[in-house]
Amino acid sequence: MKREDYYEERGLDRIISLSDGVFAFSLTLLALNLAVPEIPGGDPSLLYQGLVNESMHFLYFFLTFIITGAYWSTHHRIFRFIRRYDGVLMRLNMFLLLFIILMPFITQLNIEYGHEKIAVLIAATGYAIPGLLLSVIWHYSSKGYRFIDQNLPSDFARLTTLKNYISPAVFFGSMPFAFINPAYVAYIWFLLFPIHLILDHLYPGFRDED
Repeated sequence: MKREDYYEERGLDRIISLSDGVFAFSLTLLALNLAVPEIPGGDPSLLYQGLVNESMHFLYFFLTFIITGAYWSTHHRIFRFIRRYDGVLMRLNMFLLLFIILMPFITQLNIEYGHEKIAVLIAATGYAIPGLLLSVIWHYSSKGYRFIDQNLPSDFARLTTLKNYISPAVFFGSMPFAFINPAYVAYIWFLLFPIHLILDHLYPGFRDED
């Protein structure tokens, strides 16, 4: 192995390790928003109502956990095919990690103010930007096979680009509905999961490459 190839590989390992650590830390912090219901007088009969009152906490916890986990999966997938990097790619990745670490804040914002228009708009933007940055990272790396494996099929590269833009498109597309009824926007976000399942079914080759 050439010396420059060795340093390229070590550098990518450090980028990936840092990214995995930030994703793991952000996912762990999400659980801090969960709390065991406080029951007045310790009456067990009130536990059910207490859990119902905490339902929005669990809803947004699962939503953000799945979104963050999906972004980690995308990050893992695209970096499997990236062989080199430069300063631009490093800065794009750091900017991505900035928004990943903000996921617990977005979750808490949804829990406390999910009925407010401005909070939903901020949350939709916060959910969308990591997906947008992942799309930019892949587009920058794959354009002209700048940093990716030369043997990667061009159809796979194009399909990856398309799929990466779906999540931010859904989040940005949901923002006008915040002006109608902010409380229902979260249900639009849940549409991401069947959309991606349908795409995996329609394009099994994309899933198999992973």
